[in-house]
Amino acid sequence: MPITRQRLVEQVIEYLRQQLRAQAYPVGSRLPPEPQLMAQLGVGRSTVREAIRALAHEGLLEVRQGDGTYVRAAAVAEPLAARLRQAKVSEVHEVRRALELEVVALAAERRADDDLAVIRQWLAARSAALANGDTATALHADIELHCAIARATHNPILSDLYRMFATTLRDALGVLWDAAAPASDDRSHADLVAAIEAGDAAMAVAVTRQILARHDATLTAFRAGDDDRALA
Repeated sequence: MPITRQRLVEQVIEYLRQQLRAQAYPVGSRLPPEPQLMAQLGVGRSTVREAIRALAHEGLLEVRQGDGTYVRAAAVAEPLAARLRQAKVSEVHEVRRALELEVVALAAERRADDDLAVIRQWLAARSAALANGDTATALHADIELHCAIARATHNPILSDLYRMFATTLRDALGVLWDAAAPASDDRSHADLVAAIEAGDAAMAVAVTRQILARHDATLTAFRAGDDDRALA
């Protein structure tokens, strides 16, 4: 069986995670530069960057622009992220529902002005990418938008949990968007941000339920076609 690019990325992620578990790179230390990792692992730059991005989403690494990649936390022996990568799209969607309904309500109640500035930034990036037909960029902006909303809860545990979950959520949404990408005139996320800005937790939850309901319909079609695939 040929080794696909995604499998190669997963291998690099697991290798780096093993290095973190063995404390080859202690917390606070900087990873070797990209060219050194590329030569050491025998992979291309895009593979290294995607692996680092995934570990950064898990909260294990921190990418500092112009400075390098630093170890933020030690990898645990049985990381939840490894289990999440084996999840089915429907399982991810159920976890997403449980998280996001609470996240948007708390964000509406607790958001500060600087939270709203970041949320608006990612909403604008999402809208612009959809208008340009750039679904890959729109998906990235969508995930960052929801992570920014999670940070607006000012519950660091909830925020970190959502950030770690975001890598798996991105993959699941990628599958759903392949089947039914949001329209360029999609207003639901603008309505969600407006509810959070207004401090209206009930409206934020109601809009989120509408967003989730659209994905419920896509998942129903998946199940009818026996296509509730695992992400790995």
